Amino acid sequence: MLYYILFSNDYTPEEAVIFFLITTLVFIISLSVHEFAHAFAALKQGDATAKVAGRLTLNPFKHLDPIGFLMFALFGVGWAKPTPVNPLNFKKYRSGIRRVSSAGIIANFLLGLISAILYAILYFTIGVPNQVMYYILIILQYFMMINSFLALFNMLPIYPLDGFNFITSFMKSENKYIKFNLRHGNNLLFGILFVSIIFDMFVGFDILNWYLSIFYNYIFMPISFIGVLF
Repeated sequence: MLYYILFSNDYTPEEAVIFFLITTLVFIISLSVHEFAHAFAALKQGDATAKVAGRLTLNPFKHLDPIGFLMFALFGVGWAKPTPVNPLNFKKYRSGIRRVSSAGIIANFLLGLISAILYAILYFTIGVPNQVMYYILIILQYFMMINSFLALFNMLPIYPLDGFNFITSFMKSENKYIKFNLRHGNNLLFGILFVSIIFDMFVGFDILNWYLSIFYNYIFMPISFIGVLF
């Protein structure tokens, strides 16, 4: 991401720095909300592990993973430190897993939805009278985009993502799908990314990017566009 923004002909040097800072800020906030949601849901289910570890907070420094942040800064794909959770402390084991694993996804979806609504309201009531408002609207667009990515990416039923924990809560522990994912989940994610790149190169359609932008394209953007229409 850093390379594309700083060396792209689409931006002036000043714009490149501003867009990099905006993207980074939105990413950090969105990840922090995601991990906080996991910690909050776990506490509600009876597990205080995340709270004791200091993760029941929106403070991004408690959630950021240095390598994950560096990967995002360089390539646009990153991650936070996983929120520590002990399902054995849940009031109801399986339903607790489902609620905690889906909490981060729901939080990102709601953050994107709220951003879309704010975008519509601001554009309808104020418009773009100056550069400050222009960048505020850009920030809201990035909130829609990045939270669509985070929500849909974490919905993938592949270890170690939230979707894997959710779907396997309906399965028996001695399951070939679970065993395969625990052993090859990370490789599977890299494989999907590789196939998506190859597909884009030879077919001209980035299927992974299309999937990760579903909320942005079909929910958040239509809502924000209401403000533009009126």
